[in-house]
Amino acid sequence: MSEKIHGLPKAKVEKSYFTWLLWLVPLAAICLCGWFIAEDFLFSGPTLTIYFSSAGGLQKDDSLVKYRGIQIGQVQSLDLAPDRQRVIVRTKLNRSARNVARQGSIFWIVSPQVKLGSISGLQTIVAGDYIAVRPGDGARTNVFIGAEQEPVKPIPALDIILLAEKLDSLQKQSPIFYHEVQVGEVLSCQLGNDPRHVIVHARIREEYAPLLRANSKFWNAGGINFHFGLFSGAQISAESAQTLVSGGIAFATPPDFQSAATNGTVFQLYEKEDDSWKDWNPYIPLPAVTAMTNQKDLPPLDSK
Repeated sequence: MSEKIHGLPKAKVEKSYFTWLLWLVPLAAICLCGWFIAEDFLFSGPTLTIYFSSAGGLQKDDSLVKYRGIQIGQVQSLDLAPDRQRVIVRTKLNRSARNVARQGSIFWIVSPQVKLGSISGLQTIVAGDYIAVRPGDGARTNVFIGAEQEPVKPIPALDIILLAEKLDSLQKQSPIFYHEVQVGEVLSCQLGNDPRHVIVHARIREEYAPLLRANSKFWNAGGINFHFGLFSGAQISAESAQTLVSGGIAFATPPDFQSAATNGTVFQLYEKEDDSWKDWNPYIPLPAVTAMTNQKDLPPLDSK
């Protein structure tokens, strides 16, 4: 019996390379999962939670986050806050933009806006609304309160107040001119405690501030000026094409100018320019403009 057992054929076991190939499938799956995890947590930027009063035209997975015109992130989700007063917008930033997630960063939604005399955000008509950001430099954070509109970048300027009987075509950002050159702009308009007057808050850029004196005169330069003379005929003029639709203000300083105006100085805003103001052309050096443009200090023009 034992001889028969020893006489049976023996099985030969050989290793197959096909078996090793089968193990590559789960191994590749594990590596792929590891790559996705590393990409989400190590190689990508942070996820931000931004609260807005309205989501505007933002779309999940389509709307972008931009800085200086380039994409730095994308909107992942839109949800209503528990208090139903705000919208929660969650965005994923690119790894290169992770330093944007800091306290002091300001986010706002860019949408097409059509106002009297100005059109902005036209690129959003094709690409859709997007979130813009002005980075801060505080501590790291992932939660932000979005701004209602693009914040006005502070610039060195002289803030003044103009009192007018009526607003006419003036509005926020209406230009202020000196010799037909824009030297400032309107910040806001409102009724005062005395509703017979309109208060116009404006600013003159710092480099042009020396032009403004305590006895300077302001007038409404918006619209079209019409003058008819017996010998000169009809004359039609405007301060600039921009003032025809957006309104504008001009001012002049007399040759016997007084001390320089300071922050908060109040001026009367006249409805139109007095004829005598047209000849005012005092020599007032502008050191800041000379330094900015590398100009030489030019001598005053001959008034003759």
